[in-house]
Amino acid sequence: MMNIKICPDCGTEYFSHIRDCADCGTVLLLPEENKNLQEERKRCKDKLLEKPVVVREGDLDWLNELYNVLIDASIPCVINVDRCIKGCGTHPHQLLVSETDAVRANEIIEEYFMSLHPEMQASNKIRECDECPACGTPVNSDSVECPDCGLRLLIIE
Repeated sequence: MMNIKICPDCGTEYFSHIRDCADCGTVLLLPEENKNLQEERKRCKDKLLEKPVVVREGDLDWLNELYNVLIDASIPCVINVDRCIKGCGTHPHQLLVSETDAVRANEIIEEYFMSLHPEMQASNKIRECDECPACGTPVNSDSVECPDCGLRLLIIE
């Protein structure tokens, strides 16, 4: 029997010489590694939160994505889907973690966000400088744009 590798995210099987999943780009694992990872994910999903705190609020699709990022980092979390009695859907959804995991969860979410939006990283570096990168005019760290040339120094979400 030929050795195989499995995508831990979508479950697709590949020949052992292939490194990444063609469908989702995830690094493939040997069957035993995949089994261990899936068991760890299940334990993480089933673990009860102690003193839950909200780390993010917002759109359910975005919170589901962050949920998977945190589970992959072995941080137990849950999404609170609070529905309005009238079914209007105006209440924000919440991503909760244990109080002891909140700092680490926020760091992981921030790293993930920066990997999706590298322009934010560049914006933060520009903001940390004490001068405009275009004209050299001195600027404060909280300046949104250069007072001299008008260059946008900060990308606001």
